[in-house]
Amino acid sequence: MADIMGNQSETGKPIASELKLFTSHELYHQLFGCAVISMAIVSLDGRLLMVNTSLCRLLGYAEEELIGLPIQEFSHLDDVATYAELCEQTLRGERESTQRENRYVHKDGTIIWGIIQVSFIRDTEAYPNLVVVQIQDVSERKRLEHKLEESRRSYQSLLNHNQNQLILNAVSEGMFGIDEHFGTTFWNKAAECLTGYTYEEMVGKNPYLVLTRASGTDEDLQIKNETVLDRTMLEGVCDCSNEIFYKKNGDSFPVEYMTSPILDQDQIIGVVLSFKDITERQRTEELLHRSDKMSLIGQLAAGVAHEIRNPLTTLKGFMQFLHQGAVNKKEYHDIMMSELERIELITTEMLVLAKPQFIQYQPKSIENIIKSVITLLETQAIISNIQFVVAMEHHLPLVHCEENQLKQSFINLLKNAIEAMPDGGKIDIQLFSVGDKTVRVLFQDRGHGISEDVLARLGEPFYTTKEKGTGLGIMITNKIIEDHHGQFVVESKVGEGTVVSVTLPITYSEQ
Repeated sequence: MADIMGNQSETGKPIASELKLFTSHELYHQLFGCAVISMAIVSLDGRLLMVNTSLCRLLGYAEEELIGLPIQEFSHLDDVATYAELCEQTLRGERESTQRENRYVHKDGTIIWGIIQVSFIRDTEAYPNLVVVQIQDVSERKRLEHKLEESRRSYQSLLNHNQNQLILNAVSEGMFGIDEHFGTTFWNKAAECLTGYTYEEMVGKNPYLVLTRASGTDEDLQIKNETVLDRTMLEGVCDCSNEIFYKKNGDSFPVEYMTSPILDQDQIIGVVLSFKDITERQRTEELLHRSDKMSLIGQLAAGVAHEIRNPLTTLKGFMQFLHQGAVNKKEYHDIMMSELERIELITTEMLVLAKPQFIQYQPKSIENIIKSVITLLETQAIISNIQFVVAMEHHLPLVHCEENQLKQSFINLLKNAIEAMPDGGKIDIQLFSVGDKTVRVLFQDRGHGISEDVLARLGEPFYTTKEKGTGLGIMITNKIIEDHHGQFVVESKVGEGTVVSVTLPITYSEQ
């Protein structure tokens, strides 16, 4: 922190003016008074200047007891250096490492686990003046992890006792254990109900291979075994949200599962896998997805009808010219073919968007996806006096995606941008690489913007500021981006406009 403190002495900027902004009633209430997460404003020498109620509750101190204390005062002795390290990493722009798990000491002496994140408030010359600290309490999670760890260490002996078997059977999720030789070590009642297999039927078998109906050569089966087991051994807790399990009667059902290593004196001796049937959840998501898709089709219909009517009028006129024996037939023919191709393109895009399709992720060109979306919305944009300004990097890598879903998401976002600019204007669309693993798409409008209270509720189903909106568009868009392992961020200021950022991983072959 020496460098940070040095910056403070060099700039000589008083802190009082910076704090004045934060103590204004509205901002203080939103950022501190109502915040569930524990927050503090800290000086560059590490002293607490402002704390919110959540932080006081987390540490067990009154506000006046904390103000002026060094932030390291209530850190665990072994974690005192974490805060300074985070500040240095944040100043260097190392965003991926600007949060850590840290231990804190409550006023009564108990240990609290929290995820600490820091950011800087800078002056007009870009010098850091203050530090914003956020601490998310994860003590309960750590306690449960500790309990799980204890269970792993002694599960073989504990499972011989009826009490522990009752605990396993009381869990609503299916659970089973695999030892280092891929054999079944335990199998709870929920697993039996979900699959139809009993523990006695699974003894001596690999339950993962039985449930996934894995087949092939011995080498193929060994690879699948090792993939699940090795990932868990190397990465610790692993999860999968897109797997198919098969029941004893042959019926299949979608599951999501989580695997955790089983330890015995720090040696991994197997894997515990918990799974749940997500059939109903997928059905609900599909209904919402279909509802939003058909809503989009209806909204696009007027623009598409206008788009098709124009070339039809042109075709009709040239047909009359030809019928009257007009010259330059070759020129008329080329124009007519161009108009027919335009109609074909529009109708094809509409049919693809409306048609239910099997979800299959493939390497696709993000540039082509954006161009298709612009084609569908171009007429609506012209009618609304909107101009799309597109900037793309050359030779962008392919993204691993389901093309039709991304089109639906981008149409949602661009329609929102158009509707936010009733008087017309420009919408910027930018495509560029971020590092060597992701591609980012930015949509920026210059509309009326979104207030902070509305921004906080974006994505809630049936919450909308539109007279005829459903609130499903942003929710489904966010879900689609999450399913693509991407990131969806909305930034907005009232009166200035909104920027939506979509970051997507590139296809594996490109990595």
